[in-house]
Amino acid sequence: MEKIAIVDYKNGKFLGSIEGKDTVINLTETGLRATDFMLISVGYCFGLTVEAYVNHKGYKIENLQIKVIGKKHEKENRYEKITIQVSFKTDLPQDKIDRIMVIGKRGCTVSNTMLKTPEIEAVYVKPNS
Repeated sequence: MEKIAIVDYKNGKFLGSIEGKDTVINLTETGLRATDFMLISVGYCFGLTVEAYVNHKGYKIENLQIKVIGKKHEKENRYEKITIQVSFKTDLPQDKIDRIMVIGKRGCTVSNTMLKTPEIEAVYVKPNS
């Protein structure tokens, strides 16, 4: 299954969207960098996975907060470590909390993609007109 993200540069601004969806984000005006979106995506994906799992199991958690910490490599243009700190209120025993953490990490497409490096290909496509 392919998903197509579109980034347009118009009038000095980058606009981002997903093909087939109506939402367009003015990426420039957010004040965030691409790496910020990457870290947010890791946390968001982790959170969606946790939410789906706890709802499926009927567990009760409250005030879910996910902090994603990216440690930049000193010499290379990349992060060398990403830490996901998760907190929430619950009465669940530790073994169930541990399981939530495992499922959150294992079920996240974003972090799974980072762990198993995808092939990235850049090709020039001549515009129509």
